[in-house]
Amino acid sequence: MKKLIIFVVLTLICANIFSAAMDLKVRSVPKETSELVFKSPKEGLPLVVKYLTSGGTGSVKAMHDWICDNIAYDSEMYFSGRISKQDYESVLKKKKAVCSGYSALMAEMCRLAGIEAIVIEGYSKGFGYQGKLGDRTDHAWNAVKMNGKWQQIDVTWDAGYLDGKTFLKHYTTQWFNRSPAQFIYSHLPKNDEYQYLATPKTKEEFVSEPYIPGIFFEYGLALGNKTPNYNNVIAESSNYDFKLTKSGIAVSADLVKKDGGRGEVKDAVWTDRIGNRVSIDVDVPDAANYKVLLKARNRAEAFFPDMFSISEFEGRILSMAQQLLNEKKILQKEYDYLEKSYFKVLENGRYYLAEDLFDSARNAAVKKILKLVYKDSVFSETVLYFDIKASEDYEGYGNGTVRFPSVFKTYMETSNTHLISPVAGILQKGSSQKFEIESKDYSGIALSAGTSLVPFVKDPKTGIWSLEFEIPEDSEQIVIYGSSNGRNYSGLWSYKVE
Repeated sequence: MKKLIIFVVLTLICANIFSAAMDLKVRSVPKETSELVFKSPKEGLPLVVKYLTSGGTGSVKAMHDWICDNIAYDSEMYFSGRISKQDYESVLKKKKAVCSGYSALMAEMCRLAGIEAIVIEGYSKGFGYQGKLGDRTDHAWNAVKMNGKWQQIDVTWDAGYLDGKTFLKHYTTQWFNRSPAQFIYSHLPKNDEYQYLATPKTKEEFVSEPYIPGIFFEYGLALGNKTPNYNNVIAESSNYDFKLTKSGIAVSADLVKKDGGRGEVKDAVWTDRIGNRVSIDVDVPDAANYKVLLKARNRAEAFFPDMFSISEFEGRILSMAQQLLNEKKILQKEYDYLEKSYFKVLENGRYYLAEDLFDSARNAAVKKILKLVYKDSVFSETVLYFDIKASEDYEGYGNGTVRFPSVFKTYMETSNTHLISPVAGILQKGSSQKFEIESKDYSGIALSAGTSLVPFVKDPKTGIWSLEFEIPEDSEQIVIYGSSNGRNYSGLWSYKVE
């Protein structure tokens, strides 16, 4: 293949730190064997495979993990355009590879373990993908027979990602043992038979469908009845829906400028959650190109990105960590761990986490400090994104206005609260509004126009909370509150009043 591609995480997206667990055997391979495999691969690799597969359980994952831990992506080679030998021996001697080298090494390790595996060439929605396929294949990965079924694995994408020209080691299992139906949203084999689907996807279908990374499925998300395309053209607010198969997951969505610019467009996406259904309404302010980021996080786990801007890291994180040290809330050793865990890349304007999943003391210190620095701040992981823009005869809802209500953190945490009306972000002074809300999260709903709370009334038959309310002339904001005990109220969302 002339062009080889690795998955890139856009600058809009940050990966979670310490998000997956490696097989413990990866770092317990005997020292002599570990040294031999990189000097003499033909002699050493059979010994590595024998050790990793001893015991008979999790052997494929152990080999996958060992490659992720020991082989870095050769970004210098990739960007030079001159791809040298990518056979498994060359990869091991250099400890670097592009996708064909990763997949060749995985295939050889499976062969040595007596496990059926092949290398698949095809197309991917990876680095440089802009909604169309080239004339030649651009990526390589593996299919491995596990428990009698062919499952696809992309060790390259699980080993890390590129930010600009910088390769960042970041282990995941997003692309390990994904079902063919899930894998097809990001990888299209050159030969239809390797899709392992009853009805193979065409190139046209692959291009039109959204890019869905493995993390989408790891969070228990599934597509609903209204699925976005990769490119979407709208003439008004558009609705898309998804399903959740796991509990304890918070889902939100953002609209961002696709080609740089001012970044996130506030209050341009509205997210509703009713049980296992997540619905998002999206609108655009003008004719520019935008991207919708669907985000998720586990409410029970603290989530922090593995990269920060230089100003954020030096100006906030390190300075606040120093303050925590002065206040004796952290130890000097913990501060040192934080400082040494990140490295600066001036070209990218960022600090990056130097990942080491087996350094538990360091990792615990970093998480502890980030929790103290960010306190109640909420970080979510991008699990799906798609492009969106206005049609030629639609000018958008207008710059300088507010399309949907602004939400509070409390609303983002709900799992059964649905705003029926009004869904506009701006309400007119003196107008009469009927507020309707469906919620199983709260025993009380109330409204404030800047003074006392005005309670909603719940219909015992429909379960809908409603309130007829005239917007005061002197009001600037309307806030909706929810209460779980009838006494303490928390803000859910707010409307601007003009």
